[in-house]
Amino acid sequence: AANMIGVQKCVIAVNIGPTNIAMLNPEIIKHSGKYMTEEGCLSLEGERAAVRYEKITVAYQDMQFKKCKQSFSGFTAQIIQHEIDHCHGIII
Repeated sequence: AANMIGVQKCVIAVNIGPTNIAMLNPEIIKHSGKYMTEEGCLSLEGERAAVRYEKITVAYQDMQFKKCKQSFSGFTAQIIQHEIDHCHGIII
């Protein structure tokens, strides 16, 4: 998340297999499958409890400011939720 490196913008970068995606102003617009998990963060030592969703749909703008909507599941969805939390000042 950009704000975690001192850039006051709502931008996250996510690695999905061989692809890197930059999401500008990401917003989770749909979610399902709530579960509890333990997460680590590069900003903190150890792991902490977090509530996440198995499936999410995210609305965002790409690097050309084109509006996009994409669904994610599993670990990728968890990472996106973690990074969006950072954009909102939430650290696990």
